[in-house]
Amino acid sequence: MENVQNVLMKEKAIEVLTKAASEEGITASAQQTENYNRIWARDGVVSGLAILTNELTELYEPFLNSLKKLQKAAALNGQIPSNISIDQAGTIQAVSFGGPVGRTDCNFWWMIGAISFLQKKQDGDFKAIVYEQSVKILQLANSWEFNHKGLMYLPVSGNWADEYVTGGYVLYDQILRYWALSLAGDFFAQADWTSQAGEIKLKLKQHFCFETPTTNSLFTEAQKLQVDHFDITQHFISSFSPTQLIQKYDCWSIALLLLLDIPSNFTKKKLIDVIQSTFETYGNKGIPAFWPPIEPGDELYTQLTSNYSYRFKNKPGHFHNGGIWPVTNGFLITALYCINEVETATMLQAALEKNLSNNEGEYLFSEYFTLEDGLAQGVYQLCFSASGFLLANKAKEDITQMKKVLGLTYDDQESNDQLSANLLATNIYNDIEFEKEKVVVISIAGESGCGKTTLSNTLKNLLESNGHNVLVLHQDDYFKLPPRKNHEQRLIDFNHIGTHEVELEKLDQDIYVVKNKLANSLQIPVMNWSSDTKEFKEISISTANVVLVDGTYTSLLKNVDIRIFMNANYEATRKNRIARNREAVTDFIERVLCKESDIIQQHQQMADIIIDEQFAIKYP
Repeated sequence: MENVQNVLMKEKAIEVLTKAASEEGITASAQQTENYNRIWARDGVVSGLAILTNELTELYEPFLNSLKKLQKAAALNGQIPSNISIDQAGTIQAVSFGGPVGRTDCNFWWMIGAISFLQKKQDGDFKAIVYEQSVKILQLANSWEFNHKGLMYLPVSGNWADEYVTGGYVLYDQILRYWALSLAGDFFAQADWTSQAGEIKLKLKQHFCFETPTTNSLFTEAQKLQVDHFDITQHFISSFSPTQLIQKYDCWSIALLLLLDIPSNFTKKKLIDVIQSTFETYGNKGIPAFWPPIEPGDELYTQLTSNYSYRFKNKPGHFHNGGIWPVTNGFLITALYCINEVETATMLQAALEKNLSNNEGEYLFSEYFTLEDGLAQGVYQLCFSASGFLLANKAKEDITQMKKVLGLTYDDQESNDQLSANLLATNIYNDIEFEKEKVVVISIAGESGCGKTTLSNTLKNLLESNGHNVLVLHQDDYFKLPPRKNHEQRLIDFNHIGTHEVELEKLDQDIYVVKNKLANSLQIPVMNWSSDTKEFKEISISTANVVLVDGTYTSLLKNVDIRIFMNANYEATRKNRIARNREAVTDFIERVLCKESDIIQQHQQMADIIIDEQFAIKYP
């Protein structure tokens, strides 16, 4: 149940949006001062997402009109303006694409906002406009790659952090392009856009998440020597160019990475650790826009002091240089709720609400708060600051609605796979003949990404719900070398790949002990992925009457009663492997999977049950 203070803050946030809205569109601020009485692409879409997720239906039309007028003022090459000025008659009086350089992020925000609106409210005429404009925008983005290697090369001052130092391969803009492509690919059924989004996701994981080697990356050779040793808990690249790595954590980019499910689960955990430690380091006031702040005397400070409009605002702990922005914190809180990091989300949300409450009245929904003392700074009654609060608040209230409106479909494939696994598990269970005092051993084999783990977990749950005691063993824990060391050995010697990487005899022996009730406990290996070490733990086996063992080569085990083989090869599962973040997908990994496929497919003839690519059961 919402508390009174939260309800009042929500009402005030909606009031700011309502005051800024008219028949012509939504301006940046309810104050209607300076440039903030214009319709801004980025601010307008962020406000629009808050409007759509909170179902503020009376503001749908102003949001739609903002999108239409911005598109009407677009350049011939597809570039969406940063902002436009409208007179009382609704005529566009002035168009700005940015200050010293154009705003590259506005294109993608416009696509995200327009498609999100269409997903919420059908409009055939506007849909045709959005498609045509999206084609232009995406063609323009392709031209910004210059080397046609997947990432855009962009100017300093080209996005929301227009007075900061990021430029070149800027993380924030790459993520927005990925989001826009993903939404457009799904909404307009354009498979090539969806495919391109998948390729960009891999580039993001390689260059900014440090999840794959820098071989064939866009880093220079000197940079590769540095980046190959980076850990995201210590280093974060917000942008890079051939001469510079901007190593500053970026709140909005981290929020978008998490929101769009780009990092692996392992990297997500590291980023959560970074967020938590940063929150504590800076006095529990929130997460800075970029941090650590650039200080006088730092190499970047000269660049920072030469890039401003009107007056210099980026003193340490201010503005982009360490200021705490409601909009970026709102997106981060939303992302944390979306990935079920509720404790961290709640912690940040409380801090955001405290900052807002401490700066009420005319200072409410300010541009940012100072890092040192949390004082409101910049323009007040900003729509995207109010929207940051509304997005975070809605994510806490109704995460399903939030994901639906934002087009976050990364749970859909998992849900479909789970439904298939439920049916498979039921059919397999009905075929098992259980005998008193006898342990049944079931192996689940197949190639990477085919669904072994999902089926294993589902079958385990079904068995246990029917009164069976289940022991699950994973082949991955029986590799001779820990994961990263094994990968390094594969890089050195490609012939290292094969069944000899795994202690199959040890796994078979452990199954034999359980099956024949030779002991009450068993010491099994467990891979620690964080420290890249093999550890051991002792487990009780005295009551187990079913053993499930999953892994690529488990069909070869001798002490198995029922062999299940999932017959989907690595090429067919590639999209799923990318979407689920279970592993890196590089040229080298594809070569590894190809070699493994040649080995694994020979094991199909040993199977008692074969599951095809459509999850249908076949019996040899």
